[in-house]
Amino acid sequence: MTLVAGLRAASYGVPFQPVAGVHGSDLARINGWQTIRDPYGSGQDVYVIPAIRPDVAVIHANAVDEQGNARVYGSPFWDHPLTRAAKRVLVTAERLVPTDVLRLQPELTLVPGFMVEAVAIVPQGAWPGSMHPLYEVDYPAVRAYMKDEPGVLEAHLAAAPENKRQKTVSPD
Repeated sequence: MTLVAGLRAASYGVPFQPVAGVHGSDLARINGWQTIRDPYGSGQDVYVIPAIRPDVAVIHANAVDEQGNARVYGSPFWDHPLTRAAKRVLVTAERLVPTDVLRLQPELTLVPGFMVEAVAIVPQGAWPGSMHPLYEVDYPAVRAYMKDEPGVLEAHLAAAPENKRQKTVSPD
């Protein structure tokens, strides 16, 4: 929640965002987070998380149109504030869809095209993570990647979906 609070602060154009659940943790001391007294009179101190403004946000979407309007059908918990806080937004997506399809339900568009700088169509681009409702987390791939031994990164990259797709060559 603290990361999202920092992103929300930036997306709202304010220097910090109050957040609950930090009391009793060393996170505040480690990160140098401050508290403010509730200005409405409860007498409680509330931790405030400084705004986080990334230079670039890259999100993976279910679908995008040629104008950059992006749809995410899973939880937009991180993606929404991240795309509003970042200076630049890049979108990878499972598929390209006609703009007319997105216009049927514009309220489902998570990121409007005017905020998007570039788009790439990358089927299974969230792998080994999930892309609801298209595919789940590939836990065996995650476990294999987490091993601390030589060659893990190379094996992970070799197992990526883009390396499993059949390569086709056009006849001359």
